[in-house]
Amino acid sequence: MRRRQVWAVLIGTVATGCAARPERYGFDSATSACRRNPAACARMTGEETLLPGGSQALRVAASIGTAGDAALRLWKAAERDAIEEALEACADDARSTVLLERFHGRTPTPEECRHEVARDAQGASITWAMKLGSEMHQLALECARQRLAELRPGGFSVEPRYRRGTQDAAWEVIAENEAQALIQQRRASELKGTLVPDIVIHMGSPNQALVVYDFKFPCVGDEPSTWRVYPRGHPYAGRTQKFMYEQALRARAFRIIPRWGVLP
Repeated sequence: MRRRQVWAVLIGTVATGCAARPERYGFDSATSACRRNPAACARMTGEETLLPGGSQALRVAASIGTAGDAALRLWKAAERDAIEEALEACADDARSTVLLERFHGRTPTPEECRHEVARDAQGASITWAMKLGSEMHQLALECARQRLAELRPGGFSVEPRYRRGTQDAAWEVIAENEAQALIQQRRASELKGTLVPDIVIHMGSPNQALVVYDFKFPCVGDEPSTWRVYPRGHPYAGRTQKFMYEQALRARAFRIIPRWGVLP
């Protein structure tokens, strides 16, 4: 019932969103979160209130609403529900499995979430929140591949990489072997600004997206993780993942969060 209510609102002309509020120790980001009633903190779709130039953002949101809603109406509700239930189960199982291994099944405390457990190759700190989130993410994606292969063979992509075309404003998919070749050739800078959503449900090609899903794993778990906001210096600084996914793919984007399910 909760999922049907959320989709009923989102397929209308106005979608519910979340008023920004500092989040505590999120695995995927440390941006903002919503209380347990998302409808109480409504905002127009596309996260346009975060962006400069309101009129441009509203035009983007309007175009997404037209194209995205039309595509979603063609997607059978029963199949959509089965896919979302499978992805929710993948997120729940990934969290339980990792916490059982790392914390004997209990939720880490805020202090533990902040605790540094390692450093990366560049010397940056890796906290428990980051480490656990990475491990949960990997398990959830593996689970999603298996479940979606059964539910929608040929109609989904896991972590497809998109970049803006050189000739026009259209976005195109980069093959993983091409991306890896650029990295090996020390040309990784050419991948800057590419988008890599977790799951894209499509009509046979990742360029024909129906809907986008991203797994999010809050560390403490009492509040849902929000969409990442790109930092200063990034090509999309100040924008959210949700906004960029919807702008690039012309499809709705949703979060999959353990115990919370599917959220805008």
